[in-house]
Amino acid sequence: MISEARKLAARMICFGFDGVEVNDHARRMIGKGCGACILFARNVRDPAQLSSMCGELKRLASPRKLLIMIDQEGGRVARLKPPHFTALPSARAVGSAPDAANAARVVAEVVASELRAVNVDMTLAPVVDVHTNPLNTVIGDRAFAADADAVAALGAAFIRALQAKGVAACAKHFPGHGDTVEDSHDDGLPTLTHDMDRLETVELKPFRAAIDAAVSSVLVAHVSVPAMEGIDPGKRFPAPVPASTSRACVRYLRRTLNFSGVVVTDDLEMGALSRGSGIDLGAAVVEAARSGVDMFLACHDERIQTEALEALACALMDGGLKRETVRLAGARLDVLDAAFVSAPRGVIEEIQRDVAGLVGTEANGRRIDEALGIGIGATEAV
Repeated sequence: MISEARKLAARMICFGFDGVEVNDHARRMIGKGCGACILFARNVRDPAQLSSMCGELKRLASPRKLLIMIDQEGGRVARLKPPHFTALPSARAVGSAPDAANAARVVAEVVASELRAVNVDMTLAPVVDVHTNPLNTVIGDRAFAADADAVAALGAAFIRALQAKGVAACAKHFPGHGDTVEDSHDDGLPTLTHDMDRLETVELKPFRAAIDAAVSSVLVAHVSVPAMEGIDPGKRFPAPVPASTSRACVRYLRRTLNFSGVVVTDDLEMGALSRGSGIDLGAAVVEAARSGVDMFLACHDERIQTEALEALACALMDGGLKRETVRLAGARLDVLDAAFVSAPRGVIEEIQRDVAGLVGTEANGRRIDEALGIGIGATEAV
């Protein structure tokens, strides 16, 4: 029998697994009560397979709902690719379109229609970082622009269009990854060295717009932001804390920006957290949960997924984490699930019939090309 504490903790874990079929790893994590699953290109063979696999994952979790998410930004970060799915432009290409707001809406509508067709409920997009540092390659063309007002407007347009079509959006990477040099996937912990005046006028402006657009979730990055910790960013400071585990950063999002939706961490396995911060994973997860994080991404390793789950469960049992805090996280996840998580689809023959003509279509490609103001069929080169 799984304890109540472990059930509550498991709801906060989003796991990833290998392969194009539901394997024992996925079954174990669903059996523990995990609330979400994240997919990658490694999980995709074709649309019918993907839809069928997502349906099986959802049926295994039933009667609970299982949120299925994917990174489908466009450009170089797109897990669903041609020839089976529509080629998506980069955010920079969208931001450069003659009518950029319309282009953002069209791309979001295509993303939403194709994700819904294959049983996926959420995309970890849009990126609302402001790309003010040309040396920053981890963001680069994943950002709409180098201007905060443009990013704010286009991010909001993307969010509204995506969610109107039934797919949850996720604004990332809070509080901003656009003016860092280090890549948080690697071993170093990137630091955003600006003061609060600059952060509020540049980095945070698109997040305010995303919240005004009723974005369902915000992803908090593994970046250090000393100004949010009350530390002069111009001075040396000890033990930098990733925003993803920082009480000050998450509470700023909750209390100052008044975000009441789901807060998600970036992948717990990324180098900036696992190797660059020197922070114990279990302690970091518990501190993040205390601060208002609702869900933790653990995209590959079952050991990391289990370690995070057990840290939360143990903190619940010994009083280090209040049950009311975790219940509030569950309530926020319930709101997202009720709005966006679909029921399992039917048998494989029905799925093949339903998916045919919905994804990777010439019509979808034409819509995007026209919105970008380029020649038909040129999207893949953007």
